This record gives sequence, structure tokens and C-alpha cells, in this order.
Amino acid sequence: MQVWSKMDFGTGKIIFLDITQKEDMLQVEYPNRFLLDMGWYQDRYILSIIQNFDWTHPVQQYETAERNQLPKLLTEAVRLVEKESQSAGANGKRSYYERELVPPRI
Repeated sequence: MQVWSKMDFGTGKIIFLDITQKEDMLQVEYPNRFLLDMGWYQDRYILSIIQNFDWTHPVQQYETAERNQLPKLLTEAVRLVEKESQSAGANGKRSYYERELVPPRI
């Protein structure tokens, strides 16, 4: 049984799921333009939290070569993307990441 078949994605909606171990495996869409993406890349799983479709600057990225680490990483990623998504909605679409970690542009 696949790890994500039992996963609670909270407010996220699964928009892509492929149970084979290949590059694109799972995408979950969240409010306020957030996306949780998981795939298999050469020799490891990579989970990325993406905001505003900015794939070059993920909010957070997790990597593991061990399949048994996926439940822990998915749980952590879901917790973070839920927090970021809610924060962005409550603060005029600016996430915690944008408010605290990205310096203001002058």
C-alpha cells in the first residue's frame, strides 16, 4: 500500500497521483496558490512546497532515498504547507516565508 493513500492532506486537494516510482508522483493543491509536490528523481524522493508556481524557489524541500521516511516527511510537509497557506490568506496573500525570511524590496 502506498504511503499517501492513508495520508490526511488537510485542506489540500490531490490533483495528480501516479503510484509508479517515477519523476512525477503526487501533487496536492492548497489555498492561496500553494502546491505540495512529490517525485522520484534518479535515486531519491523529493518533496517540495511551491508557492505561486515558483518552482525555482521552493518554500521548503525535503529529500530522502529511504521510502520508509516518506510518512514522516509528508506529515511535516503537510503541516508546513497548511501553516503557510493559512498565513498567506490571513495576511494579504503574504506567507510566513515572505514576511519573515525574504527582505523587503526597496
